[in-house]
Amino acid sequence: MVIAGRLDHFAIAAEDTGAMVKWYGRVLGLVVHAEAGPNPPATQKVYLIGPPIMSGPRQAGAEGIKQGMMIEVMPRNESPRAKRQSHDPGISHAAWYVADFDGALTHLKREGVSLLSDVIKAVGGGRIISFSDCEGNMMQIVERV
Repeated sequence: MVIAGRLDHFAIAAEDTGAMVKWYGRVLGLVVHAEAGPNPPATQKVYLIGPPIMSGPRQAGAEGIKQGMMIEVMPRNESPRAKRQSHDPGISHAAWYVADFDGALTHLKREGVSLLSDVIKAVGGGRIISFSDCEGNMMQIVERV
């Protein structure tokens, strides 16, 4: 029995949720589909961000949560951030499919994003490159051919 139809979201505990949401909007074009809080004792909001709604006008909103592929950006706790390497145990990175790899890579460079690797062959075909978000979480863009 298949119980998992698609990835709905993964979560990042952020130092500054508002700044992270703005970074993902500027760099990857993600939009806010839902927000809540702050929920005391937290002082920052929680957001669900993802690609704009794909059918109809490219927009954000409640309909966007139904398409999945989101990041929940939530306030971090006071625990110190552990330094991670790409192959440490646990979730390593999130990879975002792009239709125009060269254009997306040019955009990342123009935005001053910290690239963590050279362009390499992706498992299953295509190209991939790793980069850090504004708080050091590893992300990738990937093309599929």
